[in-house]
Amino acid sequence: MATASWTPADGDLRPRAEELAALAGSAPSLHNAQPWRFRVGHNHVDVLVDRSRLLPVADPRMRQAHIGLGSAVFLLTLALSTMDRSVDVRPWPDSGEPDLVARLVVGGRQAASDHDRRLLAALPARRTVRLPFTIDTVPVALQVAWRDLTEAEGAGLRWVAAPGERVGVSALVTAAERIQQRDPVYLAELDRWTSARQLDEGSGVPSHAFGVSAAAGHAAEFPQRDFAGGTRTIPPRPDTPLEQHPVVTVLHTPGDRPDDWLRAGQALMRLLLAAAADGYVASYLNQPLELPGLRQQLRDELRLAGWPQVILRLGRPAGPLPPPAPRRPARELLI
Repeated sequence: MATASWTPADGDLRPRAEELAALAGSAPSLHNAQPWRFRVGHNHVDVLVDRSRLLPVADPRMRQAHIGLGSAVFLLTLALSTMDRSVDVRPWPDSGEPDLVARLVVGGRQAASDHDRRLLAALPARRTVRLPFTIDTVPVALQVAWRDLTEAEGAGLRWVAAPGERVGVSALVTAAERIQQRDPVYLAELDRWTSARQLDEGSGVPSHAFGVSAAAGHAAEFPQRDFAGGTRTIPPRPDTPLEQHPVVTVLHTPGDRPDDWLRAGQALMRLLLAAAADGYVASYLNQPLELPGLRQQLRDELRLAGWPQVILRLGRPAGPLPPPAPRRPARELLI
């Protein structure tokens, strides 16, 4: 979107409603369900949950939906700030409207930082990539910088590096993937979000984003989610093995309430954009977080004082970036 500075005379957000909705709607969400709606006023943007786009099997508490909403909030904050305006984010501003999760109010002129402009410029390169990464690791300096960015949003990063921890976390991801792939109710929900109907409307996970074949994915140290589990026929997928020792980190928050989940989404979006700006991409290993018992085991395994919200695999793509995931038209996101 445009990042030109505004003057008080042309500061009305409403003519840019579709532009803002399209940008916020590019946030990541579980199975690319896009569980959001937006309402644009003269000097504010409201972010609301769209309950028709929730996943009650994989996400019964709406935890991951709120993480997606938080990511959209961060993108709106970034877009508005790079218009050289101050932005005040107000979570749950109206108790009479429970689906209104955040209101972003634009204030006076405030020059955007170079960091924010760099993050917004990296948005087109942000991808979820379930294909092999190069064998390069993430330098310690970048790990520290990315951790600092998530801490600025009220979250934290826990790098999974020690051999014993990697074995433990890998076992939990593997166990969760097996449990889910044997659950017909879970598979039915997965099938919905990989169906042609969802893709035609601009949401869901297309087959080109499934990643490597199930055999190659399950043979990896940290198995990827098999999105083909709920479908009968799909195009062939590459059998290329994933990198042997992926870089894995866990994004966590002090608490485990909706405001923590919203904060986790903002931290996640900042991290993903910073990684994209540095030439890195990510995929998710969230299967254990969708099963309460395994989520607690992960928390114990890493001795987290807080709560794990996202498990990420990070690296440089070994090949060309896949096409972006489908997106719903901006006008359909507005109310």
